[in-house]
Amino acid sequence: MKIKFIYSKLNELNKLTDIYSEYQWFFDQKFPIYLPKFYDKIYHDAKGKKKLFVNALTKEFGKIYRREDYITKTNQIRHNWLQIENQFIAILENLGFKLKNKYICKTSLYGPQGQFRYPNTVNLRARVKNDIKYANETIAHEIIHLVIYSKAKKMKLSYPQIEGVVDLFFKETKLKNMFPKYELQSIAAHNKAVLNKIIKH
Repeated sequence: MKIKFIYSKLNELNKLTDIYSEYQWFFDQKFPIYLPKFYDKIYHDAKGKKKLFVNALTKEFGKIYRREDYITKTNQIRHNWLQIENQFIAILENLGFKLKNKYICKTSLYGPQGQFRYPNTVNLRARVKNDIKYANETIAHEIIHLVIYSKAKKMKLSYPQIEGVVDLFFKETKLKNMFPKYELQSIAAHNKAVLNKIIKH
């Protein structure tokens, strides 16, 4: 398994466009995300017309995009991840999980701290110091989501149950030694029996 770290202006625009359909949910749930200062205004100005929103987003984002910011942060994140990659792989493989040959990590300055897109993509925010400090943890969290995705879907687990399983990987497996300060999510439903089914399934 290897992770390819990538960034581009188009990737960032696509991510900000994808958030359009989820924006109200993030707002209603008070979910912690970073967005450009102009985002809320163009979201409401578009009045539900996505094409107008995308045109305004493209124009405004072009004014603030700085490639150098992405280069510096991506290089730092890649360097830090390579220090733990082999150990992380070994732990998951020893639990019986088969990893893909390649995963893609798209670094971003916006959105939530981490997201995944099945089958092999992690979206990682790298905006502030804490994002970079906890990037290894975030990447590992999202990779586990990808690894258990099919099993969780087959078992028809709910969103809180899935997050609970991912959390418990960091508390009930050898990952706890790699990430001793991992914090459980309040939204998650933690059940060791479900974790064991995922591992043995």
